[in-house]
Amino acid sequence: MPRTERPSPTGRLYRIPVFGLYGAAAGQASGGYVHIETISSRAPAHDWEILVHRHENLAQCVLVQEGGGTLEVEGEKVDFAAPWFVWMPSAAVHGFRFDTGTEGHVLTVSDDVVAGSIAGVPEGERLAQLLLRPVFAAARGEEEIAISMPGTMRAIAREHDLPRTGVTAALQAHLVLLLVAILRTRTLSELAETLGNQGATGFRRFREHVERNFRRQESIDDIASQLGMSRGQLYAVTMRAVGKSPLRILHDRRIIECKRELTYSSQPIAQIAYELGFSDEAYFSRFFTKHAGMSPSAFRKARRKALGSD
Repeated sequence: MPRTERPSPTGRLYRIPVFGLYGAAAGQASGGYVHIETISSRAPAHDWEILVHRHENLAQCVLVQEGGGTLEVEGEKVDFAAPWFVWMPSAAVHGFRFDTGTEGHVLTVSDDVVAGSIAGVPEGERLAQLLLRPVFAAARGEEEIAISMPGTMRAIAREHDLPRTGVTAALQAHLVLLLVAILRTRTLSELAETLGNQGATGFRRFREHVERNFRRQESIDDIASQLGMSRGQLYAVTMRAVGKSPLRILHDRRIIECKRELTYSSQPIAQIAYELGFSDEAYFSRFFTKHAGMSPSAFRKARRKALGSD
């Protein structure tokens, strides 16, 4: 079973489910994992609704070729219609309500497969930065979404279903083509904001460290030391990449997790604070209010009202 309690009768989750594939135990997937299936192979069994959940160390690309629906990601709702795609990095909280009969592909890959596929390719660092957060279809990418992506998804499905000599190399090559198609849907301004510049390697290492350790109360000096940098060097890396200080990035990541738990969990605020590394609920409340503009309890009430759970 996934590491969670069941949804409450109102549909709200006591804990955010963690899955390998939706509805399957999280422990089934390991390094080197690649899986592809059609939307219609799984969604109808769940009445075309995939409740909010997340995946550990697994990223997904959902390509919708027919139909549409609504995506919920990190507490926000987005309506979509074919042709459309979304890239969902590991740990992002998401769910879908597909229109009946929606068709397309769902590709699930472990983080190490993504990293290994783009390592050393000319656009590898740009791709690594772009894929750290959800990427949605953009209007200018219609040709990529309607033509390039479906062909690449079909090629991945053939290699997955009928593995032959060189299957690993073939899957990696097709995955790179898919990720480049995602890259091409971004505008130049979006790329400049998202990807930073040639100092991306140090920034990527910092972001990976934050993702693994944001629940720990580490100082920026400690983090910089673990990454083999001085505090000043780390500051220069993050400012050059995204225009934010290391502390701001760390706080932003903690706030994302706070919002996830307040939105999707019914745990007491004190328990949420403890699990996120705060020893004092009052300090947690001040921290959240400073960065979110309202108290944890007010945010929880507002988000649940917006999502129709009250």
